[in-house]
Amino acid sequence: TAYRDEDVVGHLYRQGKRLRDGVTAAARAAGVEKQVECLGRDCAVLFTTRDQDGKPSQEFRTLFLQECIRRGVLAPSFVVSYSHTDRDIDMTIEAVAGALAIYRKALENGVEGYLIGRPVKPVFRPYA
Repeated sequence: TAYRDEDVVGHLYRQGKRLRDGVTAAARAAGVEKQVECLGRDCAVLFTTRDQDGKPSQEFRTLFLQECIRRGVLAPSFVVSYSHTDRDIDMTIEAVAGALAIYRKALENGVEGYLIGRPVKPVFRPYA
């Protein structure tokens, strides 16, 4: 009934767009817009994590996830729900901005000095 009586889908797309726009602005401000880009639909935003050469990087993905978690955001992707308020979106953008400041330093100084633990592995990979 919530989908019939309320604009749930519109809310998901509005909040997702706010989040996408905020993350994109934070990446631009940190100077990492070529490494961290938002992809996909506004209601389910994925992001890239690339190294200095523009190649996909699990090390930089790990760093980004680590720094978002450190700031209270668990974000393997940016999927909004109907419960996400403007305050939630703003808090997430702020956490991402802080994580991207560290990302920028790692691009300049090497990611190894910023990682705690091993890099994450892709979910879909050959069994070895």
